[in-house]
Amino acid sequence: MAKRHPNKHIQQAVDYALERGWRLVESQGHAWGILFCPHGQRGGCQISVFCTPRSAEAHARRIRREVDGCPH
Repeated sequence: MAKRHPNKHIQQAVDYALERGWRLVESQGHAWGILFCPHGQRGGCQISVFCTPRSAEAHARRIRREVDGCPH
């Protein structure tokens, strides 16, 4: 099981992406993790998921918007 994000809004957005075939890779840097689209090759979409963004709700909305806008 993947690690859980401490913010419920962001975790729901991550779950939304995972349900649509995206893959979560845990990060060691500033990002909590990185979401990769189902394309899975060079040129595929990726989204950085931050642990403590300024606005968790806005960050969650951005994640969902980018997942929905993925052309792959």
